[in-house]
Amino acid sequence: MALVTRGDIITLLLRSLEKKGGTSLFQRVLSPGKARVKMTWRQERDSIRNWYEIPLVEMRQNELITGNPHTSPSAYAAEKFLAGSRLTALSLGSGSGSREISWAETGKFERITGIDLSEERVKNARSKLAGTPFAGVIEFVTGDVMQHRFEDESLDVVIAEGILHHLSPVEKALENIHRSLKPGGILMVNEYVGPDRFQWTNEQLRYCDALLAILPADLRTYRGTSRIKSRVYKPGTLSMLVYDPSEAIESSRIIGALQHRFKLLERRDYGGTILQPLLKDISHHFIEMTPEREGSLRFLFTAEDFLMSAHLIASDFTFVVAQK
Repeated sequence: MALVTRGDIITLLLRSLEKKGGTSLFQRVLSPGKARVKMTWRQERDSIRNWYEIPLVEMRQNELITGNPHTSPSAYAAEKFLAGSRLTALSLGSGSGSREISWAETGKFERITGIDLSEERVKNARSKLAGTPFAGVIEFVTGDVMQHRFEDESLDVVIAEGILHHLSPVEKALENIHRSLKPGGILMVNEYVGPDRFQWTNEQLRYCDALLAILPADLRTYRGTSRIKSRVYKPGTLSMLVYDPSEAIESSRIIGALQHRFKLLERRDYGGTILQPLLKDISHHFIEMTPEREGSLRFLFTAEDFLMSAHLIASDFTFVVAQK
């Protein structure tokens, strides 16, 4: 893994054009690891950067997981795997609170507790919750998932969406989750499980670059600039440590660790192997759709589906329902 890559330099230049919320690069470098994680997750960006922020991508993910582009994973999994309507759940890395509200809308839960490392995000989640009918169902607390002690066999459900790939050692995290669940309890996982530290394979990068070159140039410009994205780069060690030292720290070990400790009831892979790196920093072009933009995006969907079905690439993202 290189210390610095050309992609890191591009990323640094792009971030310099965005608001930093009062956090300078020097503050990040001089801060301990956990503090840098908090700096990353406390900020609410006002720009679209990632593939999962594209509405049509979200519909694609829904369809690959649930079979219906308009059915969310939470609605699907709650209906299929959760019995009763007075369940107690813990949601790890609750962030903005949107996911917890989505789970509460299923009507299955008496209580959902969301825990997040960032005090700012917890405050924002509480503000968002105040405008919903679920103030008596959901609570948000500040805490470190790896350090917090959860009562043994106290939970019906644990929700882990986009958090396990930030935890190390992941085996310890899953051991704590397993201990906190009641016998027969359910763990819902929605995760990046690709290469650690986003060290994508050379084959993966070649496919990304070839597909990127086919896109019209006006759909490849970085936000706020005229610079065209022409290649996909692996991030370097320095940028991973500076921006978020927890990012994808043991992502490749998640599935094995899950299989070791839980019974997997269902697994639905939904790609991202091409879409995540290719669309990074150009996703803003695909928020407001035109026929050209939709056609280009669906072309990428088809290409990723083909590469996965031909076993030329593996899925970097998966949805798993596991049972204690």
